[in-house]
Amino acid sequence: MRYHNYFFFDAASSMRSLSRSEILSAKKDFLSCLESDRSVRFQAYATLGFKAGTRFMLHVNADQPGQAQDLLRDLLHTSLGRHLKVAYTLLGVARSSPYNPGHPPQEADWNLLHKYLVVYPFTKTTEWHLMPYDERRNVMRSHVEVGRRHSGKISQRLLYSYGMDDHEFVVSYYVNDLEDFVQLVMDMRGTESRRHTKNDLPIFTCRHMSPGEALAML
Repeated sequence: MRYHNYFFFDAASSMRSLSRSEILSAKKDFLSCLESDRSVRFQAYATLGFKAGTRFMLHVNADQPGQAQDLLRDLLHTSLGRHLKVAYTLLGVARSSPYNPGHPPQEADWNLLHKYLVVYPFTKTTEWHLMPYDERRNVMRSHVEVGRRHSGKISQRLLYSYGMDDHEFVVSYYVNDLEDFVQLVMDMRGTESRRHTKNDLPIFTCRHMSPGEALAML
């Protein structure tokens, strides 16, 4: 499944009008809809307190982008969905790197056990794209070497978004200790590739949960 969507949700003000029993019933309705769609894979995360304006996130993986879109439509038409806001979305497709075209797309194991996911959009500068290919490849070698030193603790998924979204990539990291990720980013800041970063915000830190646990953040 090549396409990945990250859907970030927040509670609408109308949710405050619901009784506890109505909220519990609405959550069951939402989960039933989510789990009944066999055309996609999904993972759930809590973002409450990590990113303002969000409560939970669904990472949806599908063969075609329309399948995730249809799922989101159906979720928003549930009794819970009517009281949710889609706060942010990210869209990307898995494909081979131009610097290593003979290898399959860089994909973390979907079933990888992890406590946290850190995901963000990423765009490089115009100057980077105008550099000769060999120069860009050499810069990326040192960047990749730093990542390899942390590969025992951190797994990465790199998605391409050129022309599909406002950014060029969606970068996500699977990690069990956020301090390990902090160290990775600090080490990456010292590589030549950092000179060619145009934007890598906003950053979403997400805690892996079951769908029911994530909905408890509402």
